Amino acid sequence: MSRRKRRPGSSAPVSAAPEQAPRAEPRSSGSLAIDLGILAAVFAITVGIAELAGAANLGVAVGIGQVAFAIALVVLLLRA
Repeated sequence: MSRRKRRPGSSAPVSAAPEQAPRAEPRSSGSLAIDLGILAAVFAITVGIAELAGAANLGVAVGIGQVAFAIALVVLLLRA
């Protein structure tokens, strides 16, 4: 038995049962589809707004859409 498993001043080892973290409930496939739809809508709407607002070209608008997509993804992941 290693020294880490023994308590100081005791010859009996500490129980080796690992503590288990509570498991999150699995998300339904409907919820996943909604989240993917939200992400696609955020990207498409942001690209459209960037184009209408006068982005220099489609590449710039898509870049702005990617930033909005990443922000929305973080929000959805933290919400879960």
